[in-house]
Order: sequence, then structure tokens, then C-alpha cells
Amino acid sequence: MSLLTLSNVNIQYGNRLILEGASLSVQPQVRMGLVGRNGSGKSSLLNIMAGVQPPDSGTVDVRRGTRVGLLDQHPKFPAGMSVREVACTALAEVEAVEQALEQLYASMAAAEGAALQALMTKQSELESRLASLGGWSADHQVDATLHGLGFRVEMLDRPADVLSGGERARLALAKLLLEGPDLLLLDEPTNHLDLDGRRWLATWLAEDYSGAVMIVSHDRWLLDRVCTQMVDIRRANLELYNGNYTTFRSLRAERLETESRAWQKQQDLVRREQDYIRRYKAGQRAKQARGRESRLQRMIDESTLEQPEREAVAAMHLPPIRRCGDRVVSAEQIQVQAGDKLLVEDLSLEITRGDRIGIVGPNGAGKTTLVRCLLGDLPVQQGGIVQGAGVEAGWFRQTQGHLRDELAVWEYLQGVIKEAHGDASEQQARDLAGSFLFTSSDQDRLLGTMSGGERARAMIAGLFGCGCNVLVLDEPTNHIDLDTTQRLESVLADGGPFDGTLILVSHDRAMLEATCHRLVVLDGQGGAVVSHEPVDWVLDKRWGGSPMPKSSEVPVASPKAPPRKKKSKIERLSSEELELQLAEVESAMDTITEEMGQEEVWSDASALAECTARQKALQEQRTALEDEWMRRIDASS
Repeated sequence: MSLLTLSNVNIQYGNRLILEGASLSVQPQVRMGLVGRNGSGKSSLLNIMAGVQPPDSGTVDVRRGTRVGLLDQHPKFPAGMSVREVACTALAEVEAVEQALEQLYASMAAAEGAALQALMTKQSELESRLASLGGWSADHQVDATLHGLGFRVEMLDRPADVLSGGERARLALAKLLLEGPDLLLLDEPTNHLDLDGRRWLATWLAEDYSGAVMIVSHDRWLLDRVCTQMVDIRRANLELYNGNYTTFRSLRAERLETESRAWQKQQDLVRREQDYIRRYKAGQRAKQARGRESRLQRMIDESTLEQPEREAVAAMHLPPIRRCGDRVVSAEQIQVQAGDKLLVEDLSLEITRGDRIGIVGPNGAGKTTLVRCLLGDLPVQQGGIVQGAGVEAGWFRQTQGHLRDELAVWEYLQGVIKEAHGDASEQQARDLAGSFLFTSSDQDRLLGTMSGGERARAMIAGLFGCGCNVLVLDEPTNHIDLDTTQRLESVLADGGPFDGTLILVSHDRAMLEATCHRLVVLDGQGGAVVSHEPVDWVLDKRWGGSPMPKSSEVPVASPKAPPRKKKSKIERLSSEELELQLAEVESAMDTITEEMGQEEVWSDASALAECTARQKALQEQRTALEDEWMRRIDASS
């Protein structure tokens, strides 16, 4: 039995339809990934499933007794409570069951006979419930979960209300995981997790958690490692795919190709029929032409086929970048500190033109601070840094305060290109926007009306529009959708249109592996290593990741040869006979319609019933004839 069922759910914001008639069933222990473009309604869907907001129409049915947990995006904690104490509040049910057991044991000491038997049955139920909640090892679970999500021992007694925003988000995640709901709804759980935390979370969800989960995430490694089903929000509906994210990408591409062929075939049919109608509408075949015209219009009105969306293509044209010297930056035995904390000690690094450098390490290890030192934004405490000639760096940061809300996307990009190159046409700006998956209508939307992810996508497009020869991307995938992330990778990868230098700060394994040649690995204790080994090997060695499981495969039954059958009476008709019968049936239907409009018929119940029965029989005959007509046209294309 399903834990939760959505039926014909509609969500609308103003004139914008987010979901229309969406239905979905969530089974026990399923691992679902939820994907879709920024603004497609992923967070709204999770809120509806959690009961935080109602749908505009439709129903959400939750199985009785099912506990649904949603990750809080803006957590607040009671003043004075420590990190560990906040996490322990998740175990309130454990404490309640333990207290009930203590009271039960006291009652059992004085009970006899049937009363004792009833208490023993209750004891078994409570102990079973306590075991399912992990009550016997609750303290261990709290510490293990906090440690897995990046809280060091010395942080556990720190007041929770003085934590940074990222630390609060991780504590909220830890508390939710410890609560252990039957259905776990996670909206971007990895945004504030480093590589250690992401690996721990993936392992816990895939191997330790016994409930069902739905995850919204930009981390493709996590989706591949955890998910067995993917739900795609597309054209205001929900499309379900079996398999992990990699399998989903393949299956979706196949579906889009199939839809494209079906739509194109339909368009070819429409063009041929319209040509026939134009040629014979006024001649000897005028009756057949009119019949074809009405059937064609009916087919167009009833068709569910839509022009399919196209996957983003790799080809794109970026403004030219100004060439810099062979050496971009050279660091010799540098030491970097933040106050009294040692971040980097004795690091030497040479970045040359065209390099793709990834910087990785735990949260708080100093990755962003190191980048600022390399670019001359901050001084180093020891050693020296020399920048090459002609270096023009563009930096993607998380803040969006410089964006002007009143500008359309294309206007913002035109201004960026003009500032960098002196001139830019509207078409240049629109071409750049289109390269980063802004549709023609989206290009006219104001930045102030867009989601954070859409604004981040505009900022990334603007960076490329500037023509900078060094790009510094600091966690660029946290707030952009998966299609945009893969689009970004295609631009940055070897052989892509960007031929400058990349410095990437990221916890996104998939992006690091797709774009970087080398890694600078920080350990959070001052250690820094420059590795020339393959990126995937370094990440697996440093973070102990197991090999990625192969993409889930959807079993396909072996096709059986269809049984041979005799042609029906309609199938044996020639094309001329088929069209003649269609014309006769439609003429007979017109006659019946006229009869039913006569007073002596509609005022006589028996006569009206007879006409209605004849009309229904003719409608069925027309449907059969039209189906055969469509089959023949389809076969001839």
C-alpha cells in the first residue's frame, strides 16, 4: 500500500500553471529523485506532500500512521540549547517509549495471570517500537549523525543559536534524519555539505535508512548513488522513470526522440492532407475533400502530441577572450591564515593558461580564502604570489545584490557585454541567453521575477559574456538546475567553447570529474596537496568513496511475435471504397441530425430514442472507418 498518493493535483501562481492534473504514488522504502528546471515547482510539490501548503485542486492522501518529514530551509533553534541538545530533541518519541516501558515494568512486578499476560504483550509492542526508533543506541546515533554531517566534537556543546547559516542547515538535516520519518522529503540537502558529508549522507540513505525518500538535489553523484526512481517535472506534469539519474538521462533522451518522431510524422500527415484538400476541394472530389477536412480538424483538436522539447546542444558561440600570458599565477611556499587559524601551509602551485584547477576540502578549510589570495584580493602570511600578464578574472560568487531587478535577462546580458567589449546588439545578448537555456519568453522576463537559480544562471551567462580569460567559480551548482549544470560542463570541458583558465571551488563530484585536470586538496588542518592524478581516483582515495554502481536498468521483456489474424471487412476495402463509405456514413449522420431537429421527432420519445440509437451506431462505424483511414496514411509515410 502506498505511503502517499497525489491525485490530479493542480498548482498555479498567478497566471502561471506549475502543475496540472499531476498524480504520483510513493511506495514504502522507495528512493526517488525529483528533478526539473528552476521554477518548475519542485519545492512546492514537496510542501504539498508534507502538508505545509494545500494544492489549488486535487487530493493528497497519506496512509494512516505515516510520518512525513520535510527538511526545513530556514531553521530556528531555541536560545541556550547546544548543538547536541537540539539534535536530541528529535528523540522525544524514544524518550516517551522508554518512560512508558519503565512504568510498564513497575506494573508487571505486581501483576498476575491475564493482567500480566496483557502487560507482556504491551511490553513486546513497546520494545519493538523502541528498536525501530534506534532507542537502545540513541546517544550513539546522535553523535554519529552530527559527526557524519560535519560537526566536530568541539562543536557539539556550542550554542545552536550562534551557528552560521550553513551550520544551521546541517543541524536541521541531522535533526530530521534522527527523527526517522516514514517518508523523508529532502530539498537540496547537500547545499552546505562538503565531500565528506555528501558521501556520508549518500551511504546513510542508500544503506541505513529504512523509510522512503524523495530528494531534490543538484548533486548527480548523490542521485546516482541513492535513487532507484526519478520523477521529472515537465510541462506541468510528473513523468516517472525507473533507475538512477544516469539511467533517467538516457531514458528521457529516448522518450524525447520518440516524441519528436511522432510529432514530425503527424506534421507530415497534416501537410499531405492539407495539400489534398486544397487540390480537390473545388473539383469532382469535393465531397471527399470536405470529409477529409473535417476528419483532419477533428484529429488536430483531439491530438495530445505537442512539439517536443529539445535537449541542449553543445554548439554555442561565446564572445572572444583576450589572451593572457602562459603563466596565470605562480604561488611559492605560501602560508594562508584567517585570524589565528592556519588554513594553508607551505603550498606551491603553478597555474598556466588553459588549466582546469579544482579546489576541494572540508567546510571551513579555506578554499575561498585561498582563491582570493591567488588573485591578489588578500595578502598571504608567508611566501609569494606572482600573477601573469593580461590576466582578467571573472568571479562567480553566491551573492546577487548587484543584479538590477528591473532589467530583462537580455538587457542585463547586453549591458554586461557592452561594459566588457564596448558594444553589443540585442541579438548578441539573446544568443548568449539562449546558449544558457533561456527560452525566448524567459529572455524578456525581469530579473526581479526570477528564482534564485534562474538569476544565478543569468550571472553565469554574464561571466562568459564578459570575455574573461580566467573564470573563478565558487560553488556554481548549488542553485542552478541539473540541465544548466550539464550545459555549464559542456562549455568548460576540454574542446568546449571556453578556452581560458578555470579555477573551480566545488563539492560537486560530477562537475569536478567532468572539467578539472588537477586538484588542490585541503585537509582543514593547514595541509594542502596538489595532485596530478586523475580526479576521480583522488576523490575516491581521499574520501573513501566506493565505485559508482552501474546505472539501474529497466528490464525489458522479450517481444513475442503477434498472432496472425484475418483482415476485417473494413481492412479489405480499397482506398476508394473506404472513402466512399466514410462519405456515406457522414451523409447519413447529417440526415439523422436534421431528423432529430424536427418537432415530430424530438417531441416523440420513441422516435427520438430510435434516432439516437441509429446515430450511435453510425458514430461507431465512422470511428472504425477513420481508424483504418489513419492507419493507411500512417503506413504510407
